[in-house]
Amino acid sequence: MNRIKQIKVENLFFILATIFIFSFMFVFPINRVPDETNHARMTWETFHKPTDTSFKWMDEIPSNDKVKLAEYKQIFAQKIDMSKEPFQFGVSLKTISFIPQLIGMTIGSWISPTVGMIIYMGRIFNALAYILGIYFLIRYFKYGKTALMFISLLPIMVQQASSLSYDVMNYLEVMLALGFITNLAYSKRFTNRNFIQVVGLAILLLATKPNNILLLGLIPFVPFEFEGALAFLNRPVQSVKTFISKYKAVFYLLFVVGLVVVLQFLMKNQGGLRHYGEVLRNTLFNPELNDNLNGILSLGMFGYLGNLTLQMPLWLIFIDIVVLTILFLSSKKDFFTKDFANASCILFILEVLAAVTVMYIAWTPIVLGQGANISVGAQGRYFTPFIILLLPLIANTAKVDLARQKRLKIVAITLIANFLVAMYLILFHYWGVFA
Repeated sequence: MNRIKQIKVENLFFILATIFIFSFMFVFPINRVPDETNHARMTWETFHKPTDTSFKWMDEIPSNDKVKLAEYKQIFAQKIDMSKEPFQFGVSLKTISFIPQLIGMTIGSWISPTVGMIIYMGRIFNALAYILGIYFLIRYFKYGKTALMFISLLPIMVQQASSLSYDVMNYLEVMLALGFITNLAYSKRFTNRNFIQVVGLAILLLATKPNNILLLGLIPFVPFEFEGALAFLNRPVQSVKTFISKYKAVFYLLFVVGLVVVLQFLMKNQGGLRHYGEVLRNTLFNPELNDNLNGILSLGMFGYLGNLTLQMPLWLIFIDIVVLTILFLSSKKDFFTKDFANASCILFILEVLAAVTVMYIAWTPIVLGQGANISVGAQGRYFTPFIILLLPLIANTAKVDLARQKRLKIVAITLIANFLVAMYLILFHYWGVFA
């Protein structure tokens, strides 16, 4: 642990991430992670047209909890008949979400077209994209490096990074957007290059989950000056900001009214706003009606593993929350204004509401029928990338002076504890080890 004094945050992340993710990858059975076979199907269909005789990814791979080794070996022996997988070029904007695992699965099919080889090559490339992506993002961040590392190595994120999931690209894109915004605050200038970067970010964010585009709404709350071709905007933008600051209460009211109008439009065929309010209350505050609230939604942000079958101990989740709070409180506070901190917190709430609302409109009617009193389908992992949005607000509430090496020691010990407990649960539950 003495070496932690000299080690860079990104290097510590790289070491821990490589150990954690590749260990998870090889002990987590195929199709024991939420939607893994669905993601395999979607990725596969980028280059292979589905037919009646195509391999049925979602039907032909078992998902039972107790893995029988003899049966599991068949996954690595069972070959896909490539003559029944006609080529198609199904590339779209959504394909961005699957690029790493698409490359891996394609190479795997060339090496040996077995289900196991294809899935594991997809997992490996997804893992490499995540590890390298977060490594460079930590270097890129000017603010909250240690917090980014900690969130990125929570058990739920390690699980997703070690499996087939578009959560990897989603997480990387969200963090890239936040890193871009923090760097704007650091440099306090907005150049022509930054404008091009914003356009690129918008495309990436829309490609994975449309609600991610809301992140760019933080940019107006960052104090900076335009440079280059955009310099002419400085005076009018400053005038607008001054005007808004003078009548802040009015604009907050207009925001609320606008949000209500949007929700009314979305929910007009779903029972209206009153019913929507009941749905939110039952989904987010009433565990008697929503038995997923405490587990899948809340604990799921940190570590509700497997096919929503392995719950990390609550005491360890409490420790994670305490450590994360300490990291937030010990972060620098001079990057952002109070308005930015407030906007960042509001955005976290909006992202939660967006996920719950989309699931109520798109998924809940399929499961519970129209007019249900709760929203189902949302998982805590949807919210995990946005936890860092709470950093500016918490950082400005108090100050914790903790030496860098002590912070890293606490983080390393906590993450290792998470990893060891999770590995025990996986090995015991799926493989019967320690039974």
